[in-house]
Amino acid sequence: MSTADDPRIDPEEWQAQERGLRAALSGQRAAPDAADYLRIAQAIASAPQSGPPMRFAREVTLRIARHDAGIERWVSRVLLALLALAVLAIGAMFGPAWWGAIKQSAGPTASGWLLVVAGCVGVSWLAGRWRTRVQKHPRASSNRPTPPPPNCSPTSAPRPRPTASSG
Repeated sequence: MSTADDPRIDPEEWQAQERGLRAALSGQRAAPDAADYLRIAQAIASAPQSGPPMRFAREVTLRIARHDAGIERWVSRVLLALLALAVLAIGAMFGPAWWGAIKQSAGPTASGWLLVVAGCVGVSWLAGRWRTRVQKHPRASSNRPTPPPPNCSPTSAPRPRPTASSG
């Protein structure tokens, strides 16, 4: 709520602003104490009235989506790390009992094959991850610099042949 006797508002300054605004609206000259406010009011009145730039909403949406994707990626990584720690802890606590039950129910030969299958699945998964990483970042996979294409350096440019001039 606004009050007339607010100590932060200087009444003389307020009146000078009002006189400058009225002078700008009526086209009259302003008093010397309101001349600065007249210029401010004229500048505000002459400012172009335009809407937001083209594609403003799209750019804002993309910026927010990028920010959200970054947060989601970070949260996903943290949750995945917590899941991996939980799996390791449960595996350490109950793994020997589970492996003993698997060996007993499947037999010693089948349990060896289960390890082979688990190893194949792990190697296939790692190969797939490596392949997608190489496809995303082809230069990061090789440490050798790529040679320049032929005829790009000034020394390999063809030199003009001298012509026989008559004269």
